[in-house]
Amino acid sequence: MDSELQAECEALKKALKAKGDALINLVLSKNKRDRQELRKAYKSCFGKELIEDINSSLMSNFRRVLVDLFRTPQERDAIYLYKAMKGAGTDEETLIEIICSRSNVELKKIIEEYKTIYNEDLEKKVSSETSGALKKLLVSLLQCRRSENSMPNDEECKLLANTLFKAGEGKIGTDEEIFNKVFALSSPPELFSINNYYNEIASKSLKEAVDKEFSGSVKNALNTILEAIIFPHNYYARRINKAVKGLGTNDKMLIRNICSREEIDMKEIRESYKNIFGKDMIQDIKDDTSGDYQKILMIMASRD
Repeated sequence: MDSELQAECEALKKALKAKGDALINLVLSKNKRDRQELRKAYKSCFGKELIEDINSSLMSNFRRVLVDLFRTPQERDAIYLYKAMKGAGTDEETLIEIICSRSNVELKKIIEEYKTIYNEDLEKKVSSETSGALKKLLVSLLQCRRSENSMPNDEECKLLANTLFKAGEGKIGTDEEIFNKVFALSSPPELFSINNYYNEIASKSLKEAVDKEFSGSVKNALNTILEAIIFPHNYYARRINKAVKGLGTNDKMLIRNICSREEIDMKEIRESYKNIFGKDMIQDIKDDTSGDYQKILMIMASRD
């Protein structure tokens, strides 16, 4: 190990004891790849997992943020999925948020990581914890067979839009399997095009059609696919707003979404937040948090 990395490990151990700004600045000066290198080096230096030291040194939500930052994206998602299905009841909203918003590549990594950590098949676990149309949709997505086509075929997309209309608003009842197939297998550009053609055919968006034809968790899942894949900045702005609006704060949702996007598109999410809610996202986060937890989230949410 080079001397510079060893010195960073020493500095991190010292910062864990000091907490506060020194720790925040050190961690946020690294990108996610650098944090993984530091995590490995820390174990080599001190014979102990960095995350174990974080858990024993820090408390509450600030600790949760630091732990998430030192996990890989797939490790973080696998753990959130496990917790969503652990014990009595199932947190379907978290299952939907993660499985319905991730790409083929991301889902494959999550599936592998889940198997590594828990020695369990993610698809089988999801199947045992869900039912009906939601179960079918989540299982379809976990096959990681979504098209990667970046250049939609206009005629095919127009045909699929018409097929969706006939499967829903154009008939009595709803052919859920048609919606499942189109939503699970179409690439983001294809879904965007299908949505536009649907608007031409039905004079309304696919979201409006989903809201009319479906209910409950499967409606949430289909709308998550639409927005997270077609308009991701809007989707994550809504998730952050949902976490902070009203009485109390859904800290797990807030941490999960900011940590997952902090190096990707926080600037665009802030802009979408302002456009959708007419409010400043950073101020809303500030109003709902405090202490070191507040400081680190505000810096991450302010990324350009």
